[in-house]
Amino acid sequence: MSSRITSTLDPFSPDFRADPYAAYDQLRALGPVVWLEQHGIWCVHHYDTCMKVLSNYEVYSNAGGGGIKNYFHEEPWRPPSIILEVDPPDHTRTRTVMNRVLGPRILRELREGFEAVAGTMVDEARALGDVDGVDALSRRFPLKVFPDSVGLAEDGRDKLLVYGAMVFGAFGPEGDWYRSFMAENADVPAWIMDRCQRANLSPDGIGEMIYAAADDGQVTPEEALMLVRTFLSAGVDTTVDSIGLALKLLAEHPEQYARLRADPGLARNAFDEATRFDSSSQSLFRTTLCDTELAGQAIGKHEKVMVFIGSAGRDGAHFDDPDTFDITRRIKGQMGYGVGPHGCVGQMFARLEGEVLLRAVAERVDRLELTGPAEFRLNPGLRGLSRLPMALH
Repeated sequence: MSSRITSTLDPFSPDFRADPYAAYDQLRALGPVVWLEQHGIWCVHHYDTCMKVLSNYEVYSNAGGGGIKNYFHEEPWRPPSIILEVDPPDHTRTRTVMNRVLGPRILRELREGFEAVAGTMVDEARALGDVDGVDALSRRFPLKVFPDSVGLAEDGRDKLLVYGAMVFGAFGPEGDWYRSFMAENADVPAWIMDRCQRANLSPDGIGEMIYAAADDGQVTPEEALMLVRTFLSAGVDTTVDSIGLALKLLAEHPEQYARLRADPGLARNAFDEATRFDSSSQSLFRTTLCDTELAGQAIGKHEKVMVFIGSAGRDGAHFDDPDTFDITRRIKGQMGYGVGPHGCVGQMFARLEGEVLLRAVAERVDRLELTGPAEFRLNPGLRGLSRLPMALH
């Protein structure tokens, strides 16, 4: 076995979060498995080792929690998700229900409505000229089409973003920011659970389809409620941030936007390339179920492993010229939505949203221009923008 390789890098620090890619270069140079001294956790950051961890649920479990907290040693802040924080075979049953309600036929039926909403929003933003791309597009679009698809009422939808910040903020250490945020929004989890009740969902949405699976005996009514909650907690923030980062990249690379403008059919590939190049989800956690060995490093039972999928997307051993943003790249094995049994169940839904909005922009806007510095949120969880000043020419 190899001797332990250690690092003092703090993946939750503002400096790391502001520019994780320089830190990833350092970690990849150190070796395949590194011990992060500040938090007492392992990390992996090469494409191959990330793939090994995410693909092997029998050793690297989700049941220990999706963040740095170890549910084998600590109580979770909410009842664990019955799809995200559980392993097969229990995960397989609930995952099957979600796969059915998010299948290709449903997505095809949603596309036309998504396109109409995207076209209207882009036209409105273009008429203004100078906009905040987050407010005008990347936040506004998912916060309309996603809750509509689930069957949520119109009022209070901004609380979905608050709840998402609670969920993803819990991925990191519990600092002053998170404690204050949780206290200020203590009513939001109960509001979410109320909105997930069958009686409060429209009869023609995805939420009702999940409850219909309970009618058929595929899950219990209580499990259906939890699946709707999981879908709401994971379905907005990641897409908002992914679209925002994609718009930023296209504005920063006018030659790539010109390619998209010339061929809007590249929108899906452009969204995937943006996710590879700068993923909203930079890391995932797994917890070992037994003593194991990874790339020559011994790892004990119930130890946390931080999987830097953002680093995997820039690994030159897997991707040619990884630090170049190229929307025509033939992407093989993009890891921005996770992989393996716990790969994002709603990733095709997110890809549809990203594709539709980027295509609507390309079909209507000659040129994107940043008019000020993009501002990042530096709290733990997702990598995303709080502001994106831009002009739509």
